[in-house]
Amino acid sequence: MRTWKTLLYNLAFAANTLLLFFVLAEQWVVIPSWLQVAGRMHPLLLHFPIVLLLLLLIFEWMPQARNNSDGMDLLWLGTLNLTVFSALFGWILSREEGYGSDAVTLHKWGGVFLSLFALVWYHLRKWMQSRRIPLSVSSALMIVGLILTGHQGAVLTHGDDFLLAPVKGTESSPPVAFEDAIVYDHVIQPILEAKCVSCHNSSKAKGELVMETAASLLRGGKNGLLWDTTAKEYGLLLQRVHLPLNHKEHMPPKGKPQLSDEEIAILYHWIKSGSSMDGKLADLPETDSLRLLTASLFVSGEEAVYAFSPASESVIEKLNSHYRIVQPIAAESPALEVNYFGASQFKPEELKDLLQIKEQLVHLNLNRMPVTDEDLELLKQFPNLRNLNLSFSGITDKALPVLKQLPSLRELSLSGTAVTTAGLSSNPIPVKSLYCWSTGVKPEDVPTLQKAWGETRLETGFAGDTILIQLNPPIVQNDEQIFSQPFELKLKHFVQGADLRYTLDGSEPDSLQSPVYKGPITISKSTQVKARAFKKGWISSATVSRQFFGTGGKPDSIRLLTAPDPSYKGSGAQTLIDEVKGDGNFRSGKWLGYKDKDLEVQVEFKEPRNLQILSVSTLVGVGSYIMPPKEIQVWGAEQDGKPQLVAKEIPRQHTMDTVQYQKIYSVKLPEKKYKQLKIIVKHLPVLPSWHPGKGTPGWVFVDELFFE
Repeated sequence: MRTWKTLLYNLAFAANTLLLFFVLAEQWVVIPSWLQVAGRMHPLLLHFPIVLLLLLLIFEWMPQARNNSDGMDLLWLGTLNLTVFSALFGWILSREEGYGSDAVTLHKWGGVFLSLFALVWYHLRKWMQSRRIPLSVSSALMIVGLILTGHQGAVLTHGDDFLLAPVKGTESSPPVAFEDAIVYDHVIQPILEAKCVSCHNSSKAKGELVMETAASLLRGGKNGLLWDTTAKEYGLLLQRVHLPLNHKEHMPPKGKPQLSDEEIAILYHWIKSGSSMDGKLADLPETDSLRLLTASLFVSGEEAVYAFSPASESVIEKLNSHYRIVQPIAAESPALEVNYFGASQFKPEELKDLLQIKEQLVHLNLNRMPVTDEDLELLKQFPNLRNLNLSFSGITDKALPVLKQLPSLRELSLSGTAVTTAGLSSNPIPVKSLYCWSTGVKPEDVPTLQKAWGETRLETGFAGDTILIQLNPPIVQNDEQIFSQPFELKLKHFVQGADLRYTLDGSEPDSLQSPVYKGPITISKSTQVKARAFKKGWISSATVSRQFFGTGGKPDSIRLLTAPDPSYKGSGAQTLIDEVKGDGNFRSGKWLGYKDKDLEVQVEFKEPRNLQILSVSTLVGVGSYIMPPKEIQVWGAEQDGKPQLVAKEIPRQHTMDTVQYQKIYSVKLPEKKYKQLKIIVKHLPVLPSWHPGKGTPGWVFVDELFFE
């Protein structure tokens, strides 16, 4: 028994020492892939010590349990080992990609506290057994530690407020009118929150992917962007969704709530249509698949709660014909809409047939039907009629007093009819929207009419003579970005008579001072070209920008003085002079990545070379912890000998998250002939306090060096 006690105690003490060392020195510790298996056992192991610690708290208050000294000692020692190894495995798991938030930090240190606190308790338990106050305080600390640590773990796996959600309740969002529904905010984001965000949030960014906001979605994750309308299956998101459920890359993972077929279809049509983040559902064409799939999720206009019972199916079937369609406005709704087709077959007396569904009739479309003022008297018998379309019918101002008596009317279309400004002004109807284009209402009458109709939204049609259209940006016809010989820059525009104005110094072109493009321009050195199009009567275009990199030739030799991270080693030193620009995917093999050390590279020339500028091409992805360099230093030697610091650049750091982009830093060198250069690109050693990974090192990625 003594041997077992000694063995278990020494194991617990050594493991706690190792745990404390790891959490204090974690930025220097590298976890091999085979050890990650132990880390993934953390969720399996952690439940045992939680139960045992609570059980021990109970036993410590029971004298009869404390009398069994050997049994209690073994139970304590076993619990100590389970606790510390659960904390150790959790720390290993936290070192995987995607864990870097405050919740992980609190959960990690909570586990360390519980493990060390339990070890101290074991040493002092004999002393505390006869002292109620220390025992009470220790018990309270243990319970609070277990609750807080467990809660932070639940936040990582189930989201914020998982523990208190049942008592806090949920706040239901107010119903959204179809006319106000934003496709992303009210359709796409709720799907992602329900099925994706639990694993892809700022606390637990699996695959370095955060799906909480539109900006983080557009940024993508470690495997690149989530969608691409030119790619197979429109990109990564839909590819993962359509994988077999048992496939390891299927999303959501097996065991998590899965996307329904309807939700997958909604995501597909949203991506296919351009994945707009601010477009309205009502702006989509009426036959658009995305609109048809989601329209039933919203109410039309103000919230509609219909107290009436549905009409008989036999009545609806009887009313349907080749020229009249009667159908529910939405699935399982008792409200009905009626559409008429074929003006030559329309008979006004057939409107009386609709009295069989007078309670259920909500939308009535009589567009282009030969309806007269007298025919509308019947409509006063439809108490729930909300939407009435009389466009291009035969009604006049005489029908307006009748329409004013419809108690539930909310949307009225009179476009293309003979109504006049005078008639409408004297008979304002309390509706939400009035469509009156192609009528007797003239543009100059609209202010008067709007005053009479109050808050009603008036749709009077499009007046193109007062609209200015924005020009498209100019087109840069040159494909090459890197050049060793001077070349001719070519710009063009498809609108005849548009002036193309440009700059070659990175400044913004204007319509007065910037030169006008009249033909090819010779580019002989690294240049940032900006151009805009201007034309009288048009809004000037957005600016098009293109960076061209001149190279005075490759150095005769290049070698890395510090090795890049093994995951981002590219083609070694040759990556920096292969004249192949990297793209937005930092895992493409075209980048060198550094985190725990600075990039240091030495280049040499057989013959001294006259250099004026060194350009360093970098990638910045704040959400992926890839920051601008802290500093760029250039050390140079004119002949064989020890290089001296000749120039440096301190890039501006970000103060908030931003989209991923590429950035070229050009360092001006003292003009002389260099035999040798040493370039140091420093990574940011500690991410700022506003960053989710605050306190950890930032990455720096470089793909090319240019010598001019």
